[in-house]
Parts: sequence; C-alpha cells; structure tokens
Amino acid sequence: MKKRVLTLLLAALFLLGALGSCSQQTENAADEGVTADAANPSPTAEDPAQIEEDEPEIVSDDLPERDYGGFSFNIYTRSNTTHYAFLTEELNGEVLNDAIYERNLKIAERFNVVFTETEYSDEAMAQNNVQSGDDTFSLMNVRCTAADTMAKKRLCFDISTFQYIDLSKPYWDDELTRMIGIGDRQFTAIGSADLTVIDFMNVLLFNKNLHEQYQMEDFYTLVREGKWTFDRFGEYAAAATQDIDGDGTYGKNDQWGVLGVAKYLHCTFLPAGGAMYISKDADNYPAFTMGTDEHFLAVFEKIFSVLNDNNAWYKTTDDSNEATAYHNMFRNNQGLFMATIFYYIESLRDMDYDFGIVPFPKFDEAQENYYGRISFFDTSVIPVTVPDSEMSSIVFEALTCESFNSVIPAYKDVALKSKFARDEDSSDMIDVILEHRIIDFGDSYFQGTIRDGFVAGMFVNDNHDLASAVKTRTKSTEKTLDKMITAYEEGE
Repeated sequence: MKKRVLTLLLAALFLLGALGSCSQQTENAADEGVTADAANPSPTAEDPAQIEEDEPEIVSDDLPERDYGGFSFNIYTRSNTTHYAFLTEELNGEVLNDAIYERNLKIAERFNVVFTETEYSDEAMAQNNVQSGDDTFSLMNVRCTAADTMAKKRLCFDISTFQYIDLSKPYWDDELTRMIGIGDRQFTAIGSADLTVIDFMNVLLFNKNLHEQYQMEDFYTLVREGKWTFDRFGEYAAAATQDIDGDGTYGKNDQWGVLGVAKYLHCTFLPAGGAMYISKDADNYPAFTMGTDEHFLAVFEKIFSVLNDNNAWYKTTDDSNEATAYHNMFRNNQGLFMATIFYYIESLRDMDYDFGIVPFPKFDEAQENYYGRISFFDTSVIPVTVPDSEMSSIVFEALTCESFNSVIPAYKDVALKSKFARDEDSSDMIDVILEHRIIDFGDSYFQGTIRDGFVAGMFVNDNHDLASAVKTRTKSTEKTLDKMITAYEEGE
C-alpha cells in the first residue's frame, strides 16, 4: 500500500510550478536541437490558419462554485504498471507528471480540498472496503472488472444520474462509455482522466530497416489511402519471413514477419476488422453472437490466413504482457512487425534499428475506419459510502474536464508522440489509432472466459473449429449475461 498527499499550496507556488514547467519545456527543446522559438512558434497575423491550429480547445465544466473547507478528498487507486495514478508527488520537469500535478493543484485550490491517494495491489480491496461501510474514499479508480463487480452489487452510483456530471461534454467519451455499459445504466464512464485507455491500446510497430531492405510500399501512404488491409499486411509479413540461419527450419534464430503474443496480436485483429466477441443491440444490451455472426467468422478465418497459415508469425511460450522474448527479437532485427501496447513502446527507445508505428489494418478496403483496440483499462467509480456524493461528482467532473484541457494534450502531443514516435508520420499514425477506439464488452469483462479462456489458445494451437468452441460455452455465457443485465438494472 502506498499513500500520497497533495497539500494545498499558495497561489504563488502554483505560478512558480507553471513557470518551472515552461522552463523545462524550453530546456527539452534545446536538448533536441530545436530553438525555444521553434519549439513554441508564435503565429503571425499573416497566418490566421496557424493561429487557429495552435490554439488548444479549452472546455468549461460549467460547475457551480463550492468551498469544501479543506476537506480531505481521498482517492483509492489500483496499483498498476502504467504511467500514473491520479496524483503525482511533486513537480519534476517531466511534462506529463507536471501537467497532472498542476491539474490537481488547480482543482484543489478551486474547491478548497486536499487530495490524498492510496494505492492498493489487491483488486478486491475496493469492493471489500465499500461492503464494510468504510467512508474513507471519495473516489475510486479500479480495474474494469472490479468496476463491473461493484456495479452489479450496487456498491457504486450510476454516475449518469448525478446533476453535475455531464456525459455529453467532450471530455467524456460517449462511445466508449456506451460500450462498457448496459442499457442506459452507466456506473462508470471513460473520460480524459483515464490514461490507461491510451496506455493499454494495442499498436503495430514495423522495422524500417527490413521495410527498406525488401523495398515494400510505404505503409503510411497505404494507411492514409485506406488501403492498409489484412491482405496487404499478410503479403508483407510472409515476404519478410526468412530462414536466416539456413538450417531448413524456422526458429528463434530466424527472421519473422510478425512478432507478438496472441492476446495482443490475433485478438486485436478481431476488433480491428469490426468483429466483437459480444455484440450490442440498438438498446445497448449485450448478446453472445460470435459463433453465429458471419462477419466474425470471416474475420476469424482471415486472421489465420495472414498470420498462421503463411507461417509469418513466430510462436513462443511467452504470453506475458511485457512479451520479453518478442521484444528482444524485434530489437535484434528479427521481425518486420511487432504487436504491443503504447505503454511498452517506451522500453524500445534505445533500440538501434529504427521503427515506425501504424494502426492495425482494416479487414478490407470497404471498411470505413481503422479501429484501435483497448484491451483492458482502469476506470473510476463513486462508491455509495462516500462522505458527500455531490462533492465527489463535482470534483470528479472538474478533474476530468481539466484533464481534457491540460493533461491529455501533454500526454498525446508531448509524452506519447515525442517519446514513442520516431518520425512525423508515426506521430500522425498515433492520431489515426486514437480516432476510433473500441472496447469489446467480451474482451474486458469476459477476458478470463472468452479471450484468455479459449480464443487466444485457438490461434496458438491453429484450431479453426470456432463452432465447437462456442457451442460448449454458449449456455453458460448467455446465463452469465442474463444475470449481468438483471444486476445492472435491479442489483444483485
């Protein structure tokens, strides 16, 4: 357990912190061989388009004024391996850290609260805390599966019912929020304060050295022209698979078209091709249709053809999140493509061979968009034991709005793009990946029984018999869904 406290500082210190952040940005620009003026260009009167482009969108939360008299606003946060929880301890000159710190200080000063944060590694701790009647926490940031459990047990509020939470505001993602809800019940929502929905997004990296060596088409151009498809991907992956050591077999010393664990690779191709384990009807109710949905079946088979059947994917016993074996091979120039998540790209910053970032391909050119899969995420709930539910809703809304205005731009435009993208095209591809994000209800809430329960294993074992796999699980899955729907509407 780890506890952080953000003390309400004087306004002068807040200003000093902001100035320090600006100073550090100037130093960073200088380190990268860019002048301060070039890093922060001033638009001219002759270039109105530049003025409009450089002005960030600032959104108001339209919240009422409140003074909570120095109330200790305690936040429960699940310990995880990604960038940040809600609080940072101090300004340190790192752009994202300082943006979060200044966001919290601004909201603390505005509503006269003192933020504290306690991190737990025990996923069940949030549920147990509320069930015991403990009113310590005013907000809880938990794993998505824990949020689902709390919702079914009515241990958290339906946040869409709060007067001062407006899910129509741009700092809430209404599409993703609908994907994780049932019917019109929203016990949690995806907003700009939820950085794990970016950290956990699946992406494709490609080795530029091998791309040039085999004189392949420009992948960025294919993406922009809408021609980056499963078939194009499979064609290039197969071409890059080579028996480098010349022993007549393909193994760890050879060169592969594709690297990555099945849960990040094959299981991302499914939503990338518009296929869902669990579909939603017009009223947002889930149904287990993957065994009867013709499009799902077509996407499922196509994944085998572009990864397994052409021997383009290197299989290992490594199925960890970090995928160390695959990362090492990619570093060693042994793979054209590698599937990973945004967070783990940072570990490749010192890789000698240059690489680019592209979205997962579309099923075919008729598919309108590229879809970015969020495989798992943390999310916030307001527990029913909070000391003041209106205060929790107001502070939560304010944190989410300020995250949209300051934290997300710092993460996307500075941390994500400058740290991860090695060229301007990859930076553009990050925007493409983030534009249409998908959370499959069955991928997250049914991770253990569907994705990891049997789907990933089918790809690993070259098992195409989806009909049989689904048939043996249909009754139990539908029963679970029925109970889930009832619990969301009536409570367990």
